Amino acid sequence: MHFPTLPLLVTAIATSSLCAQWQLASPTSAPSARYGHGLTYDASANRVLLFGGSAGFSTSNETWAYDGSNWQQLSPTASPNGHTGIDMVHDPVRGVTLMYGGMSTSFFGGPSVDQTWEFDGTTWTQVFPVTTPGGLGNYGMAYDLVRQRVVLFGGSSNSFFPIAAADTWEFDGTNWALRTPATNPGPLERPAMCFHQGLGRTVLFGGIDPQFGGNDTTWLYDGTTWTAAAVTGARPSVRTGAKMAYDSVRGVCVLSGGVDPMNGSPIVDTWQFDGASWTQVPTVNSGRYAHGMAFLPTSRQVVLFGGSNPATFSDLGDTWLFGATATAFGSGCLGSNGVPQLAAVDAPRLGSIYTLNLGNLPLGSGVAFVAVGFSNQTSPLGALPFALDGIGMTGCASLTSAEALVLVPVNAGTATVATAIPSSVAFVALTLHHQGFAIDAAANAAGATASNGITGVVGL
Repeated sequence: MHFPTLPLLVTAIATSSLCAQWQLASPTSAPSARYGHGLTYDASANRVLLFGGSAGFSTSNETWAYDGSNWQQLSPTASPNGHTGIDMVHDPVRGVTLMYGGMSTSFFGGPSVDQTWEFDGTTWTQVFPVTTPGGLGNYGMAYDLVRQRVVLFGGSSNSFFPIAAADTWEFDGTNWALRTPATNPGPLERPAMCFHQGLGRTVLFGGIDPQFGGNDTTWLYDGTTWTAAAVTGARPSVRTGAKMAYDSVRGVCVLSGGVDPMNGSPIVDTWQFDGASWTQVPTVNSGRYAHGMAFLPTSRQVVLFGGSNPATFSDLGDTWLFGATATAFGSGCLGSNGVPQLAAVDAPRLGSIYTLNLGNLPLGSGVAFVAVGFSNQTSPLGALPFALDGIGMTGCASLTSAEALVLVPVNAGTATVATAIPSSVAFVALTLHHQGFAIDAAANAAGATASNGITGVVGL
């Protein structure tokens, strides 16, 4: 195992242009542009679920699932009508995803929807609690894993009269119940909410009271009352229409997006709340509100879809991923022990060891090389990939700009290169492209072969 030196990473920061930690995904299929949809992680099937949303005055009743690579439209045997201004949460105890309410999208507005639906992974079923919130949209919602309750706060009962509610409702799987906490955040539309498992509390931030404006208070709900968190230091700016998702691996609520309630400008920053303080992550995404966000544990990434950009008056249909990534690209060329394969054990995360394994090397080989580059588009040789047939490496190509070449020992046809990623957030979004090269006298005239490439984006 070989560890490249820290100066290589420092040089990378000094000479490269860091891309955003939010990375635009390219699924082969995806939902159409929309805002106001519900999005949540379905722990029962290990996927992200999306339902509803609207584009203009048209609402959708589509159900989609995202597995970390692609979206797939599902075909439930029964579905609600199109809903917008909704949220969804997954109840892992009962194995169902719950959706409530929704806003009227008629030109003149109107009463919110008073419906409770559950999705069991196959079909939607409307349930009929004895008590309900009476119809709400643009509320905040989270699932309290400790008390096994859905928590709903705020929202509006009629889109024609923008009067926000200050009610706290809970759903136990059978009925909705109105709670009367001694304190609460006050009337709010479009607050961002998530359940912080480490705290055992529901976290609320942002939102707007249409009569008085927004606020930057962080609220915590323990099932009895709401408490304004004693946050010190920096915090997100006042916003409405932002979203939060709980990263269960790192134990933080990730907040992104929203609009400034004073001027309607989209907000592009991203923050995380560890239960005591907020930290801004040095990254931006395209401004939006009323989008959807959920954490996908298998890839350790927050998935964001859609929303509306008030600056351009456009609805969005893009998929973004927040977190470190390691993605294979290109292909290698045939050697005496097959095509050399480069693979990442995990993505490059702050404060961790980023490990790449190079396999299918000649069994008698003692060393191999791994090229490390800041680009997989251009290099001193020209545009990438750059064919190496001219130097006798038939069918091989250079895939990285190769600012550094690391010598690694080979044992039984495999080699490992490991890079210590500093814990400093200055390294967030640093992108490194690796490619392996084998000494293989039997392969071709040059006596060398190449592997595929791996692009690693440093993240959390």
